[in-house]
Amino acid sequence: MDIYMLLSTLTLAASLRHGCESDIDCSLNGVCDTFSGACACDPAWKGSTCSRLNLLPMDKKNVINGAYKPGASTSWGANVLQSSEDGLYHMFVAEMKGNCTLTSWIPNSQIVHAVATALEGPYAFRDLLFDTFHHNPRLTRDPSDGSFLLFMIGGPLNSTASQGCAAIPARQGELFDTRILVSRATSLNGPWSAPKGPLVARGAVTEWDYVVTNPTPIVLPNGTTLMYYRGTPKYWSQSNAPLDLPESVGLAVAPHWSGPYTKVFADPILKVMNEDPFAWKNERGFHLLTHGRNDWWNTHHSYSVDGLTWSSGADVAADPNITLASGEIYRFTNRERPQIYFNESTGAPAVLFNGVCPDKKYTYAYTLAQAINQA
Repeated sequence: MDIYMLLSTLTLAASLRHGCESDIDCSLNGVCDTFSGACACDPAWKGSTCSRLNLLPMDKKNVINGAYKPGASTSWGANVLQSSEDGLYHMFVAEMKGNCTLTSWIPNSQIVHAVATALEGPYAFRDLLFDTFHHNPRLTRDPSDGSFLLFMIGGPLNSTASQGCAAIPARQGELFDTRILVSRATSLNGPWSAPKGPLVARGAVTEWDYVVTNPTPIVLPNGTTLMYYRGTPKYWSQSNAPLDLPESVGLAVAPHWSGPYTKVFADPILKVMNEDPFAWKNERGFHLLTHGRNDWWNTHHSYSVDGLTWSSGADVAADPNITLASGEIYRFTNRERPQIYFNESTGAPAVLFNGVCPDKKYTYAYTLAQAINQA
């Protein structure tokens, strides 16, 4: 083959290729082969753009039993870290008081501490950390001293579990949904400091993030903290009925995890509506898992080189259904609150924790753990 034919062949191959041109096209979850245009995904990810979690099949009994399923009480998502003190896995999770469900999460959500000898559970209740109302726990560490930070929303508010889980006046509930707080401990066994906040100011009544909630921080080595949050317009109607309004993700930054926080942008960072963000950083860049709000069923993945400019948020990382070891599909109505436990040795995503609804939406939920491929 002469040089002209070779060049023509290469040009034709390039023109026919519609694959990746850089690692960004692989969702920062793989390496781009620029000649073939194919992404070589990290073990934890799959798909042509490495945007889908490579979740492993589960035994049906583990799906039904869940990672944390406290009887008839609802639990909702979880954060887990392993303790070097006792070797146990420590879970921090929202649990509804009594037999209340997510239909009355304000004012009945509380944050509890559970432990297990195995990462995927089952977890057993150990103690109540923060009584009603506290919700959306997000556990991370301060890289400067290794202490533990538990971000959440809420404030002191009496439960209505003894009154049949009755609703509270909507204007009262709105005040607690928009209070991002943080607590600190030097051990996963506590004691935990009294939650402080609110950390991020709510928007004006006319702005998209009048409500600021669902906190997920990334604490950088120099102390700078990027706080991603879910924003929602004012969503209580004059008749006290919540409205189904747009939800998306915003960003506030502080020189230290304790604040003060300043909002970076006037608009959401994602083009597609998403909520329940879970943020992390690896050697390639920044990542978000979110619960999709355009489709309500799926978990979405977004990525960014600098933590500021993001992909659209449209890529689906997981759906609400579980592939069983038998090959069958186990279906859930909802799968939300995505949280990842990372492999202690490699830093790769190892287990996905979610809140799942097996029946009618939000009438009952429990916490599920599903392993992510590591090989």
